[in-house]
Amino acid sequence: MSIQPGAGYNFVTSGGATALTIDPVWQYWGEDDQFQVTVANGASGWQVQCRKGFVRSSVYGKFAPWAKALGQFEVQKFFAFPDGSKTTGDAATAADSPMVDLGGYITIQPASVEGGSDNWGVYIIGCPPDDDSGTFIPLLAIMAEGSDADAKTEPFMAGQTIKHYLLYYTNLQDVDTPTGTVTLTMFNLTGQAIYNYNCQKWKMADLTWDGSTFVVNQTHLGPLALQHPVSFEGWQYVDPAAPPAWFPDPYYLTELQNWNGAWTGYTKDSTGATVEV
Repeated sequence: MSIQPGAGYNFVTSGGATALTIDPVWQYWGEDDQFQVTVANGASGWQVQCRKGFVRSSVYGKFAPWAKALGQFEVQKFFAFPDGSKTTGDAATAADSPMVDLGGYITIQPASVEGGSDNWGVYIIGCPPDDDSGTFIPLLAIMAEGSDADAKTEPFMAGQTIKHYLLYYTNLQDVDTPTGTVTLTMFNLTGQAIYNYNCQKWKMADLTWDGSTFVVNQTHLGPLALQHPVSFEGWQYVDPAAPPAWFPDPYYLTELQNWNGAWTGYTKDSTGATVEV
């Protein structure tokens, strides 16, 4: 009779001798297992690793929101994580490791440890810069449920994109013609404006403390597509005497500034976090 001690441990009998084999803590996930999240118990806490992955997202310019294209991005590092929690791996380059952060990890703790939480999430998030001057970049984050980072990255208007308009106004002008003076309505283009702001947030995995270990619930595997963070809505009439409420300040501007500002207890570092390929 053979008794197996549990997942990851095996008794192997050969030539009358029995040996115990232990599977490695960090496993290499196949090419299709992008964004696979694993957790292991380390010396200073629970170590979270995430596999690199690709996100396809809309690419647009500030002055031409109607001229969009699809870009492909590779997520290579955690962009947002609790202060002091990141350990970078020892791979020479991102291409040398299937995991983000050169094979490194993020250390988390359960709620029984000060600053910890029993519920964490790994997300792909994204938001335009305050001045809307750049491309929407998908980023990787690990956040405790209910944290300042979690609250400030909630979509401002779920399911909605950032809407751009070209603005115009009309005025009356008298024009002399061979048959007399004619009053015409003149069409005047004044520029463009943003109607609203919004962000994106897609959960890749839940990490839940069960009293003895963090259990991973992988909610998404493989590449991800975020295709419409910005939409061109056409022409919008603006009465100079009574402009709409969102002009010149778009809706959710405060939420946008909170997203791009500091998150209590969290580090944000976009350097090399996501690259367009």
